[in-house]
Amino acid sequence: MKAWISLPALALLAACSSEQASTVNTGFSEDNLATSQACFAETPSVLLERGQTLLETGPAGLTRVSWSLGDETGDLALSISGMDTVTKTALDAANAAFYSAAGRQHDHSTDAVIYHRTTDGTFCTVVRDEATGRALVDAVTTLPVPSAD
Repeated sequence: MKAWISLPALALLAACSSEQASTVNTGFSEDNLATSQACFAETPSVLLERGQTLLETGPAGLTRVSWSLGDETGDLALSISGMDTVTKTALDAANAAFYSAAGRQHDHSTDAVIYHRTTDGTFCTVVRDEATGRALVDAVTTLPVPSAD
């Protein structure tokens, strides 16, 4: 008699532990991989599509900004080594604003924002929104520091 009582409990346990066959559509698939060849390139601006801006940061202490905005393209590399605190703080604020805007715009189903990371920890972000890119470019091109090139 005790076996009959435990059978419904075993059936319920088996039903709850079975694998779900449902899938969640995240918009991400191998057929929809947004990429940017500009990340980690020697001269990223020539590989950016019109309207894109790239920010690359990493453990080497370099910040690289490249852009193709309107008819203007450019590449700038800044080294934080030896940078005074005021300038470094301004650079960090510009980078943070760019990353924050990129995070709000990111959508796995589009290439509005593209992220790449290398195994050494270098992080590259490409944003298609011109206003976001222009804010970064304006901020870094007015910093009182020599380029790292």
